Amino acid sequence: MNRNKHFILNLIITVSVASTSCLLSSSCTYLKAIPKGSKVNYQFTGNWQGNGVDSEGNEFAFAAKVSCLANNKYRVVILDKLNTQKEPMHIMEGVLNNNKFTYTADDGLYEGGGELSKDVFEGYYKGPVNGTYKMWRIE
Repeated sequence: MNRNKHFILNLIITVSVASTSCLLSSSCTYLKAIPKGSKVNYQFTGNWQGNGVDSEGNEFAFAAKVSCLANNKYRVVILDKLNTQKEPMHIMEGVLNNNKFTYTADDGLYEGGGELSKDVFEGYYKGPVNGTYKMWRIE
């Protein structure tokens, strides 16, 4: 094989391996150019820890497990701590659109919303008792 054919074959193999590696790597999803003025949609799934205060002045702390259901729909299970056998304190289901999450909880007893900003979510709820809370990603 002459030198030029060897170089071209080596180049094709290198590009093919790099392309295959990129396709198999989740980091390649971030290679897309984001148009100027567009808002990045942050990842919401994972384990969270938070605290808040209700409309009666009671402070509270909690843990949350966030899972994606499909089509920007999410379920947030509120627990007293992550690894527990106790029943969830609340179950919230809603839609995340442009980093804004709107939801209902406990079969419609509560409704609320909030905004996701990278690894922090700040929200509110309204129902028999109103309140605000903040949670941050821990895993």
